[in-house]
Amino acid sequence: MDIVAKIFLEVFSPYGLFLIVTGVAIGIVGGALPGISSTMTVALVATFTLSMDPFWAITFLAATQVGSTYGGSISAVVLNIPGTPASAPTAIEGYELAKKGEAEKTLSVNVISSFWGNTIGVVLLLLVMPVMLKLAMIFGPWELFWFAMFGLMICAKLSRANFLKGLMAACFGLLLSMVGTDPIWGVPRFTYGSTYLMDGIGLIPAMVGLFGMAEVFSSLKDCGYGQIQLKGASLFQFGEWVRYKWTSLRASVLGFLIGVIPGVGANIACWVGYDHAYSSSKEKEKFGTGTIEGLVGSESANNACVPGAFAPLLSLGVPGDSVTAVVLGILTLHGVQVGPTFLNTNPQYLYHLAMAMFFAGAIFLFVGTFVGRGIVKVLAAPLPAIMAVVILLCVIGTYAVNFQVMDVYVMFAFGLLGLAMREFKFPSAPLILGIVLGGELADGNFRRALMAGKGSFEPFFTRPISAVLIAILILIIFMEFAWPPLKAYLKKRQKAGNDA
Repeated sequence: MDIVAKIFLEVFSPYGLFLIVTGVAIGIVGGALPGISSTMTVALVATFTLSMDPFWAITFLAATQVGSTYGGSISAVVLNIPGTPASAPTAIEGYELAKKGEAEKTLSVNVISSFWGNTIGVVLLLLVMPVMLKLAMIFGPWELFWFAMFGLMICAKLSRANFLKGLMAACFGLLLSMVGTDPIWGVPRFTYGSTYLMDGIGLIPAMVGLFGMAEVFSSLKDCGYGQIQLKGASLFQFGEWVRYKWTSLRASVLGFLIGVIPGVGANIACWVGYDHAYSSSKEKEKFGTGTIEGLVGSESANNACVPGAFAPLLSLGVPGDSVTAVVLGILTLHGVQVGPTFLNTNPQYLYHLAMAMFFAGAIFLFVGTFVGRGIVKVLAAPLPAIMAVVILLCVIGTYAVNFQVMDVYVMFAFGLLGLAMREFKFPSAPLILGIVLGGELADGNFRRALMAGKGSFEPFFTRPISAVLIAILILIIFMEFAWPPLKAYLKKRQKAGNDA
């Protein structure tokens, strides 16, 4: 208790509060700007932590990550451009609500769900970390490969288009993820002699193009220069969130569990939370047209994933996602060696991190609410003005990643692809997730599993967790393809029997 009290006083010191508030503010801005992901935001501020004490460095970086995870939902709602890949489901529901004039209510629900998810994640990090670490040790490349397939299947299942088109988009994303340098042997694949393609298809240009520029191109087809009529809403929408509090709780737990699994991260957690909200909903027909329930599931899960990703980092020395990989690098530069014995000898790090993340969540609950209400006023502007700003943000955000003009060209190309996909009712989200998961998580782990199994495919099907994931995938496919005609056939037979 002496350690906890001491850490509490440290975190609540003027310097500690300054770092947390600054980190949250930078994170919200970085997450909200199209093209500036959570990883990039944390990596940029990491350079300022080299002269800090390791305690304060991890505090500042954790607060930045917490803020950026929520910040991605702002641009997703206002501009239909996910600020981070973990905000893709939020864009599906949030932008539809914004077009109905309910952007203020939407952002308020997002910030409350994010705060709740972050808080649940912090509590679980303190309570069940030893058990979670044993679970994380069970996951090998076989399970991680099936997790990638699981994430793609869920994304396709929840798309506004039909399931088959969602799967086709996901498979196309997997194909695009194969472009670039081989993750195992380091040789170029499908680059056709282009040095630009050696690093693969950039996620940021693809995501900004498919969501942002596609929206611009789509609006050009409409000659009407209307504007969205904003509806007033109270400052904190606790009543809306309370309606789905249990959905938020369950999605938070699921998000935390996924965060504990090394290499998976919030990009899958958001879809699992969104899928849970859909599966447990009594109003499934509203999904894809703007529903608060979908927002609660997505935002609760992706924010709960953030504390979960620190569990394998602190105890195993294995980063839970790309952001904690940056944190691991900073800790290493400070001479802090994390691993199996780390928490036994340095338990103060866990308490310090948990307390910093909790207060970061409490701060963005207020900061995010007022910032969001200011940003949402953009929607009251005429449509041409909004689209001009969107084009500017798309170009700047894409160029700022690597300072390459080719990224801007790729972004425009994906904008045209996104427009074509909209015309033919193909969803964009599965394609993006295919690019995210295809290279390292799917392809890399598939080949590592083959090497570990000496070329045998048997462990893919016989390992317990793999078998469970396969069973879930088969069930999803059965429910989407076989169950509707079977259900219709059974109803027809029952009706014929009643008539007889």
